[in-house]
Amino acid sequence: MEKNGSFEGYLSEAAGENQKLEQIVYIDIENLETNPKNFYGLRDVDTLAGLIAVSHLVEPLTVTEKSDGKYMIISGHRRRAAVQKLLDDGVYSERKLPCIIKKRGKIQIEQENGETIEFDEDAVEMLNLIASNRGQREERTVDEKLQEIKYLEQFARAIYNQKNNRQRGRFRNFFAEEILNVSETRLHRIKALEKLTDGVRQAIDENKISETAAQIMTGMTAEEQDACLEKVLSGEIKGTVQEIQNFKSLKNEVVEENISDELPTEENQPESESLSEETPAEKVAESETKLSYPKKFLPTSEKNSVNKIMDVPEEFGDPQKEAEEWFYQERLEFYETICDEAKRLSEEETNELKAAQWAIRASVARYNIEELKLQHKG
Repeated sequence: MEKNGSFEGYLSEAAGENQKLEQIVYIDIENLETNPKNFYGLRDVDTLAGLIAVSHLVEPLTVTEKSDGKYMIISGHRRRAAVQKLLDDGVYSERKLPCIIKKRGKIQIEQENGETIEFDEDAVEMLNLIASNRGQREERTVDEKLQEIKYLEQFARAIYNQKNNRQRGRFRNFFAEEILNVSETRLHRIKALEKLTDGVRQAIDENKISETAAQIMTGMTAEEQDACLEKVLSGEIKGTVQEIQNFKSLKNEVVEENISDELPTEENQPESESLSEETPAEKVAESETKLSYPKKFLPTSEKNSVNKIMDVPEEFGDPQKEAEEWFYQERLEFYETICDEAKRLSEEETNELKAAQWAIRASVARYNIEELKLQHKG
């Protein structure tokens, strides 16, 4: 399979549908059924209904034919709901919607080790559901992003380990850039959101707290996250990265103080456990370090540094190429950090002129990120 560079492209090639001409047919709304596997929410239906009422234009839905003669929606649940609302309100009369019918089928991908991985009809339908919705939705909730990663990872691994795939590199980078169309750093940040409570995820979706600020909360317990969120929603603290970081640091200091209070002192510790004058200085220093810095509360930057040092490539045959890939990822992560920080400051800045300038800086950073990706692929 020739490297296509996008999830939709890989899916189309794996299904053998590259040259297939998709024909639009019109199907009565009563024969269009919602898909029970659809995990994407129905948002802004009223707004979409208003646009359809004015323009009388509906983009084609993607469906599959059922055995009973009806059709299951793959992509277009919002469009169906919007038209149904207009019909119920009596302001619209066209019951037939434009649809593209996809045939249900299996996908088989031969692996480098000689095995063949098969995706059955239900799995392929889910892949098509994600492909269609990713193309239609600019904004997705935290849960929707996490669900996409969950369902796409197995398909990505099958493509990654495909026979004659000579441009393999690292799986995480392949999964991020080729399948999800994000940087490896961005993928790591999205997966970290799994640690957030339902309340914090909902607050992100409702724009009550930014995703960047919520990243700080992934290092808190569920109780601490909810307590922090309550303070943000009540206005007691601002939902900025800095203030949430301050809240987290304060909690850590309290815990460390409690741990210190519980440690034996010279006055109350058992004689057998006391540090005698003959204890080597190195052991004293080691004990003090362990007590004052419990592993659980290691600084985030220190944890990340350790992880990066231990980030050994899974497999490579060309050390020079692997080194170039590593350097590219380091630059990309640096640019992504700059972009995220500029975007955050543009949202938090109260001075309109400064906020606009930070927004421009974020745009310039994003442009350079895309340029870097193009150079890397070229």
